[in-house]
Amino acid sequence: MNTTNQLPISVARANLPELVDKVSKYLDRVIITVKGRPKATLVSTEELGSLEETAKIMAIPNIKKDIVKSRKQIKKGQYISLADLK
Repeated sequence: MNTTNQLPISVARANLPELVDKVSKYLDRVIITVKGRPKATLVSTEELGSLEETAKIMAIPNIKKDIVKSRKQIKKGQYISLADLK
């Protein structure tokens, strides 16, 4: 599902158990505001792990260039299939 809701901290505090269940079950995000300004985001541990893994991959030098090159090679059929590797 992965939707984002924005809630004042007082509402988030009053509904924290339900919000934790919601982000955990549906991978939703809840932006918590203080005086109308976003201050924190509640996400599931699964989504946080995924975001951290993506950040590690994207920190590899030249990775974006390599991904673009790989996509072009795949489109041209310039790859070895998994079956051929076995």
